[in-house]
Amino acid sequence: MAHRLLVNVIFTGASVFGRAFTEAYKQAAKASQIHRWNPIDEAMKILDIEKEELSLEEIEKKYEYLFDVNSKEKGNSFFLQSKVYYASDTLRKELEYLQKMREAKEGKQEAS
Repeated sequence: MAHRLLVNVIFTGASVFGRAFTEAYKQAAKASQIHRWNPIDEAMKILDIEKEELSLEEIEKKYEYLFDVNSKEKGNSFFLQSKVYYASDTLRKELEYLQKMREAKEGKQEAS
């Protein structure tokens, strides 16, 4: 009888621990996905771009300069190059999103 009770306690504990571990893993994965990409404001600070001058040409210009300046050959780090890359990627995606939103808005106005 005591043996069966002990086995039940062990299996119940393992089950609870397994569910808790799975849930914690899901939350950690979700949090790391959110923080992997730079927010728009941070990306603009990294590339030193103001909202008024945000354009694909300006992003490319700043990206090329900062990526080159921060290269390992010039004594800098891959970490800084990564920050520059993700900042430019974030801003490019934001511009694409804004363009799609403008096109959708124009399409709705034409249909009316």
